[in-house]
Amino acid sequence: MTTLIALIYPIFEYCVSFRIQIILRPKFIINMKPKKHKKWKWLHKWAGLLVSVFMLLFCLSGIILNHRDTFSQFNIDRSCLPSSYKLKNYNYGIIRGTLPLDKDRILAYGSCGVWLTDSIFSNSYDFNAGLPTGIDRRNVRNIIKDQSGQIWCATTYDLYKLKGHEWKPVDLPKNHSKISDISSTPDNSGIIVLTRSNIYRVSHDDIKELTLQAPFDEDNKISLFKSIWNLHSGELWGLPGRIAVDIIAIVLIILSLTGIILFILPFSIRHSHKTILPAKILKWNFKWHNLIGYFTIVLTILVVFTGMCLRPPLMIPFVMTKTSPLPGSSLDTDNYWHDKLRAIRWDEDNQNWMISTSKGFVQLKDFSSNPVIIPSDKSPAVSPMGVNVFYREAPGVWIVGSFSGIYRWKPNEGKCYTFHDNTIVDPNRRNSFGLANDIVSGYSADTYKPIVFDYAKGTEELHPMGSDMRNQPMSLWNFALELHVGRCYSSFLGPVSNLFVFLSGIIILLVLASGYIISCKIKKSHNINQ
Repeated sequence: MTTLIALIYPIFEYCVSFRIQIILRPKFIINMKPKKHKKWKWLHKWAGLLVSVFMLLFCLSGIILNHRDTFSQFNIDRSCLPSSYKLKNYNYGIIRGTLPLDKDRILAYGSCGVWLTDSIFSNSYDFNAGLPTGIDRRNVRNIIKDQSGQIWCATTYDLYKLKGHEWKPVDLPKNHSKISDISSTPDNSGIIVLTRSNIYRVSHDDIKELTLQAPFDEDNKISLFKSIWNLHSGELWGLPGRIAVDIIAIVLIILSLTGIILFILPFSIRHSHKTILPAKILKWNFKWHNLIGYFTIVLTILVVFTGMCLRPPLMIPFVMTKTSPLPGSSLDTDNYWHDKLRAIRWDEDNQNWMISTSKGFVQLKDFSSNPVIIPSDKSPAVSPMGVNVFYREAPGVWIVGSFSGIYRWKPNEGKCYTFHDNTIVDPNRRNSFGLANDIVSGYSADTYKPIVFDYAKGTEELHPMGSDMRNQPMSLWNFALELHVGRCYSSFLGPVSNLFVFLSGIIILLVLASGYIISCKIKKSHNINQ
């Protein structure tokens, strides 16, 4: 916690500069000269008007993001969205991988469910019977066929088994974590389900939760970025924390709406003969706008500033800094792998399991042994958003793809090669931060030739998308995420959209600070008059 304060406070002071020091010195505010007071009012009025609409969008989208399960059934028609969000050439992760059924048919799966097609995608048929209608609940992580021939499907929320042409849900008892991946077991005893925190062994008549041990000589420190992320959403204290942040979002919504009313009503009063009602509304809004803003200033500034820390440029030092979890928080758990597990495969060559985690790749003989973390200079770069491709191409050769590129990896040699030209990757130049030239969202070796799917561009090497697939909606949660991080403004802001959260955050902090200063001045004047 000391590290968190030590890093946050200098940046906080830098972003708001001298104005935050004014907040901490009410006597200075009380003695402020009238001209300076007018400058603060001007700043609060016009800067507040500038960001009020964006503040409403930040708050509404934040509430949706905070309750993903609740809103997972709702979709947004892509025809209502900018053209950049249209599905074209199998982009936006609509194809994550494939599973061959026979020589003529394959199952293709991804962010919009499952499709029955062929090796060139000449025709794609909806194969989602039994899956929920919400696109977010159809986000398929993996589909496998076990050694008995049974086909299993893992979405972000649920596990399914194929019976005939319909998916039947399989309940994972006591699981409260999102599903990351599934894999068949080498002994034909069932399948392994990997959630973000735990492992389940699912056999035909039994489901057993397995505890993954912590690696030797590893501390349980996490990135400071993750702590700030959980602080911003309230997840640091579970559901009560999320509800508390929702309340702060509602406070900011009220401040934005009352601020807009206070801006508009004076014009209405000047041009109206019956000014009693508008005047009362103006007085009521003025009173509550000041009171709510005054007494919630610390919490509103905390939420705004932590949100700024989750986007460039402030996020970079927080990602690089490791710290212990805050005692008593949701991150302070005995499970070393809490929210760290991403993908799992059985390595036939070395007869062990390989797991992709947020700590890097690990190897272990069985789930009762301690995992061994593979050094980062001997493994491929993987985006913080996780691995999207984890495929055994040949004995001792794995294809690993994410938003940080796609590579051929030889674990026994500790070497990585570029996928397209097979040249060795310098270990000193591997970087998991930022986007690579290939923003890889999927891969198929079951098509007429191996196909890499780019998240933004998709691929042009297959038959054009059919209308059913092309008209798939976007989940409400995903749309809220695009609004919240400012990516939806890229069409008219260009590269500046990456700094949208940071720049708008600075303006919002100035609006909150100036509003507090004005409230202090009004409060003092009222006391003097009394």
